[in-house]
Amino acid sequence: MLGLAATSVIGPVALAAALLVSFALFARRARRLIGIVRLGQPVDRGDDVARRVGLEATVVLGQRKLFQRALPGAMHAAIFWGFLVLLTTILEAFGEVFTRHFTIPLIGRTAALGLIQDLFMTLVAVGVAIAFYIRKAQRPERFAGSHVHEADYILLWILAIVLSLWALRADRIAMELNGPPAAWMPVSNLLAPAFHGLSSGVQEALGQLFLWIHLLLILGFLTYIPYSKHLHIVASEPNVWFSNTKARGRLRPLKIDLESLEEDVSLGAATLEDLTWKEILDTYTCTECGRCQNACPAWNTGKPLSPKLLIMNLRDHVFEQGPRILDAKAAGASYEKVDLVPAVVDDEVVWSCTTCGACMQECPVDIEHVDHIVDLRRNLVMAESRFPAEAGTLLRNLESASNPWGQSQSSRADWAAGLGVRVLAPGEPAPEVLYWVGCAGSFDERARKISRAMAQVLAAAGIDFAILGPKELCTGDPARRIGNEYLFQMLAEQNVETLNGAGVRTIVASCPHCFNTLKNEYPDYGGTYEVVHHTELFSRLVREGRLALTGEVNELLTYHDPCYLGRHNEVYEEPRDVLAHVPGLRTVELPRHHERGFCCGAGGARMWMEERSGKRINIERTDEAVATGAQSVGVACPYCLIMLDDGAKARGAELKVVDVAQVLAASSGDGGGAGGSAAASPTVGPGAGA
Repeated sequence: MLGLAATSVIGPVALAAALLVSFALFARRARRLIGIVRLGQPVDRGDDVARRVGLEATVVLGQRKLFQRALPGAMHAAIFWGFLVLLTTILEAFGEVFTRHFTIPLIGRTAALGLIQDLFMTLVAVGVAIAFYIRKAQRPERFAGSHVHEADYILLWILAIVLSLWALRADRIAMELNGPPAAWMPVSNLLAPAFHGLSSGVQEALGQLFLWIHLLLILGFLTYIPYSKHLHIVASEPNVWFSNTKARGRLRPLKIDLESLEEDVSLGAATLEDLTWKEILDTYTCTECGRCQNACPAWNTGKPLSPKLLIMNLRDHVFEQGPRILDAKAAGASYEKVDLVPAVVDDEVVWSCTTCGACMQECPVDIEHVDHIVDLRRNLVMAESRFPAEAGTLLRNLESASNPWGQSQSSRADWAAGLGVRVLAPGEPAPEVLYWVGCAGSFDERARKISRAMAQVLAAAGIDFAILGPKELCTGDPARRIGNEYLFQMLAEQNVETLNGAGVRTIVASCPHCFNTLKNEYPDYGGTYEVVHHTELFSRLVREGRLALTGEVNELLTYHDPCYLGRHNEVYEEPRDVLAHVPGLRTVELPRHHERGFCCGAGGARMWMEERSGKRINIERTDEAVATGAQSVGVACPYCLIMLDDGAKARGAELKVVDVAQVLAASSGDGGGAGGSAAASPTVGPGAGA
């Protein structure tokens, strides 16, 4: 009796001591990690609570993004959901230290709970087995550079927790202790015969042994994780909560005021402390799964950029420098600041990105890779004037001519000669729709065909529309994506002043980059409009019967999803819906389409930079299009048209590249050549708009 009494006292005391040590070590590390996050620049992520709750429910609890890949998704979900259910077994195990007959109120030791627990223990074990199969048998290339050995230890640790729990439950069944009916715990019951022939004393001793092994494995796991490369196990939940709830294509504005610019103001990310606190939290959250790397067009074509390795390298730097900075600040001492580029990230890595968003689409924990890269570019461009030589031409053209082509603004409306398109004049009432032509549609010969087709289709549908002509400046998208935030800000403010002054309310854009900037980024500068992509407008017009498609287009077409229309703004079905209504047109999907569409290579201002390593991205995409057997590639972006047309020519392929607007113009007729303008309105002709 004395021995039992002593044991009943020692157990709770030992558990309390183990809990104290475990939680103290966890709290100490958590405090340190939070302190490092707080070194980052401010960014507002406290809004849109309802949306954030939804993200936690779908991305974290529902494992939605992991299920983008069936087998790995099932594996991870089995382990994650299993541990959620097994929180009940952990609670029971802690309670058993105090009393062997501990029961969770209401649900404890019931048949249903016992079955669910046993089922999810099995799912966790199966999940671990699948994980080892993927890592050791399939060995996908996406794990290159990941800490796979530490991941193996974590998986074995998880398996040990489940095995110790099975042994504990099997021993309880053999001892006929209070618990769920054995038949409702099939796996545990299957193991129970191993303990039947043992004496009650041995069974009791083994029960205590398995109980403490189980508890110490759990507490050890809790203590180890925040000190490990698998910090994502506790960091992913807050990272998803604080993820961007706005359109993916919107970048964080800096709002630069040169007149009151302080010497220590952050112009992008030069050092660790220039990263935002969310970007630092991102580095904690990387699971090293390589899904981003697997989807990245730069990595897939032999460039040095791996989104996964970018975040991992930044994380290693954060873990190395963060504590030193905190200690120095606490002591009031000076400390050395380390440049992120090139000490942590190579220049070529920064400039290889097309900002297509494929990495962010795939990331199961909502890391914002593009934001990291753009902030690194901002510092290189604005603070150090360091960028690829050919990008200098782009920036000079934007500064001097307000367009990347360096063409005179007076020629911006020349594409519309003879079409009767109205150029909105000062004092005129705003049209039903303002057509934002964009720089490519104004100055590139191939893209001008899209603009002419747009005018024809809008006229055929009876839309009252006009253009700004020379008053339309570049939206600033290439300046912003290359990192010159100040130049973007200037262009944005001028365009917003023009649009607001003209009373414009509805804008249609045929360029997804213009569409994204006008819709998602101009509201930060006082420009809030209804902005639609031309394929969205076409889809609506066709459904309403305002646009009749009667001419047959007898060919096989494959549609290419523009990144800034698809992934960044989730417009996938409207272009396909429009094409489905064209008589005679047959379509076939590319191997990579919809949210997994492959970039043409032009985004992120890459259109104005050379590809000096690996295979050209537009060639890779062209090869995919040729392999479908299609006669033409349908696009919904002038950049895509230019890049894929270049790819077809480079390959010598008999492959036409046409915009959806051109397909519709061929099917609907030329609309009489009118621009939906009033008779008294000025039209584009020779010298118009000069």
